[in-house]
Amino acid sequence: MIPDYLRTSRLLMALFSIAGASVCILFLFDPEQYHFYPACYFHLLTGLYCPGCGALRATHQLLHGHFAAAARLNLLLVLAVPAAALWKVRRIRPVWVGIILASCVVFTVIRNVPGGEWLAP
Repeated sequence: MIPDYLRTSRLLMALFSIAGASVCILFLFDPEQYHFYPACYFHLLTGLYCPGCGALRATHQLLHGHFAAAARLNLLLVLAVPAAALWKVRRIRPVWVGIILASCVVFTVIRNVPGGEWLAP
Protein backbone atom coordinates (compact mmCIF):
# COMPACT_ATOMS: atom_id res chain seq x y z
CA MET A 1 0.00 0.00 0.00
CA ILE A 2 1.26 3.49 -0.91
CA PRO A 3 1.36 6.03 1.96
CA ASP A 4 -0.85 9.10 1.59
CA TYR A 5 2.06 11.55 1.42
CA LEU A 6 3.51 9.67 -1.57
CA ARG A 7 0.16 9.66 -3.34
CA THR A 8 -0.13 13.41 -2.80
CA SER A 9 3.44 13.92 -4.05
CA ARG A 10 2.75 11.89 -7.19
CA LEU A 11 -0.43 13.82 -7.86
CA LEU A 12 1.36 17.16 -7.43
CA MET A 13 4.20 16.02 -9.70
CA ALA A 14 1.67 14.95 -12.35
CA LEU A 15 -0.19 18.27 -12.12
CA PHE A 16 3.02 20.31 -12.33
CA SER A 17 4.20 18.20 -15.28
CA ILE A 18 0.93 18.78 -17.14
CA ALA A 19 1.06 22.50 -16.34
CA GLY A 20 4.68 22.74 -17.49
CA ALA A 21 3.94 20.89 -20.73
CA SER A 22 0.94 23.15 -21.34
CA VAL A 23 3.04 26.28 -20.86
CA CYS A 24 5.70 24.92 -23.23
CA ILE A 25 3.09 24.18 -25.89
CA LEU A 26 1.59 27.64 -25.47
CA PHE A 27 5.04 29.22 -25.70
CA LEU A 28 5.94 27.33 -28.89
CA PHE A 29 2.61 27.43 -30.73
CA ASP A 30 0.93 30.80 -31.22
CA PRO A 31 -2.88 30.53 -30.84
CA GLU A 32 -3.19 33.04 -33.71
CA GLN A 33 -1.53 30.57 -36.09
CA TYR A 34 -2.42 27.14 -34.72
CA HIS A 35 -6.06 26.24 -34.28
CA PHE A 36 -5.88 23.17 -32.06
CA TYR A 37 -6.64 25.27 -28.99
CA PRO A 38 -10.23 25.19 -27.67
CA ALA A 39 -12.66 27.90 -28.77
CA CYS A 40 -14.67 30.05 -26.38
CA TYR A 41 -18.12 28.46 -26.37
CA PHE A 42 -19.66 31.50 -24.67
CA HIS A 43 -18.54 33.69 -27.58
CA LEU A 44 -19.63 31.11 -30.17
CA LEU A 45 -23.12 30.86 -28.63
CA THR A 46 -23.79 34.50 -27.76
CA GLY A 47 -21.39 36.59 -29.86
CA LEU A 48 -20.33 38.34 -26.63
CA TYR A 49 -16.86 38.35 -25.09
CA CYS A 50 -16.43 36.64 -21.73
CA PRO A 51 -13.75 37.73 -19.23
CA GLY A 52 -11.45 35.01 -20.55
CA CYS A 53 -11.76 35.79 -24.27
CA GLY A 54 -8.29 36.54 -25.57
CA ALA A 55 -6.58 35.16 -22.45
CA LEU A 56 -4.86 32.30 -24.28
CA ARG A 57 -3.40 34.65 -26.88
CA ALA A 58 -2.52 37.15 -24.13
CA THR A 59 -0.72 34.45 -22.16
CA HIS A 60 1.28 33.53 -25.28
CA GLN A 61 2.27 37.18 -25.65
CA LEU A 62 3.22 37.43 -21.95
CA LEU A 63 5.41 34.34 -22.24
CA HIS A 64 7.29 36.12 -25.02
CA GLY A 65 7.58 39.37 -23.05
CA HIS A 66 5.14 41.35 -25.19
CA PHE A 67 3.20 43.08 -22.43
CA ALA A 68 1.47 45.72 -24.58
CA ALA A 69 0.22 43.09 -27.05
CA ALA A 70 -1.02 40.96 -24.14
CA ALA A 71 -2.85 43.95 -22.63
CA ARG A 72 -4.60 44.60 -25.95
CA LEU A 73 -5.87 41.01 -25.99
CA ASN A 74 -7.00 40.72 -22.36
CA LEU A 75 -6.26 43.56 -19.97
CA LEU A 76 -7.89 41.76 -17.05
CA LEU A 77 -5.45 38.85 -17.36
CA VAL A 78 -2.43 41.15 -17.51
CA LEU A 79 -3.60 42.98 -14.39
CA ALA A 80 -4.43 39.72 -12.62
CA VAL A 81 -0.97 38.16 -13.00
CA PRO A 82 0.75 40.37 -10.38
CA ALA A 83 -2.27 40.00 -8.10
CA ALA A 84 -2.11 36.22 -8.41
CA ALA A 85 1.57 36.29 -7.52
CA LEU A 86 0.76 38.33 -4.41
CA TRP A 87 -2.00 35.93 -3.39
CA LYS A 88 0.41 33.02 -3.76
CA VAL A 89 2.42 34.60 -0.98
CA ARG A 90 -0.50 35.82 1.15
CA ARG A 91 -3.77 34.21 2.14
CA ILE A 92 -6.87 35.13 0.12
CA ARG A 93 -9.68 36.63 2.15
CA PRO A 94 -13.30 35.97 1.15
CA VAL A 95 -13.89 39.67 0.44
CA TRP A 96 -11.26 39.51 -2.32
CA VAL A 97 -13.09 36.65 -4.00
CA GLY A 98 -16.15 38.89 -4.24
CA ILE A 99 -14.05 41.76 -5.58
CA ILE A 100 -12.50 39.49 -8.20
CA LEU A 101 -15.89 38.18 -9.33
CA ALA A 102 -17.33 41.71 -9.45
CA SER A 103 -14.32 42.87 -11.48
CA CYS A 104 -14.86 40.05 -13.97
CA VAL A 105 -18.53 40.98 -14.36
CA VAL A 106 -17.74 44.69 -14.83
CA PHE A 107 -14.95 43.87 -17.30
CA THR A 108 -17.31 41.61 -19.28
CA VAL A 109 -20.05 44.24 -19.44
CA ILE A 110 -17.70 47.05 -20.44
CA ARG A 111 -16.01 45.06 -23.21
CA ASN A 112 -19.41 44.22 -24.73
CA VAL A 113 -21.07 47.67 -24.76
CA PRO A 114 -20.53 50.51 -27.24
CA GLY A 115 -17.49 52.52 -26.20
CA GLY A 116 -15.79 49.51 -24.62
CA GLU A 117 -14.56 48.01 -27.89
CA TRP A 118 -11.00 48.85 -26.89
CA LEU A 119 -11.24 46.03 -24.33
CA ALA A 120 -12.38 43.44 -26.89
CA PRO A 121 -9.73 40.92 -27.98
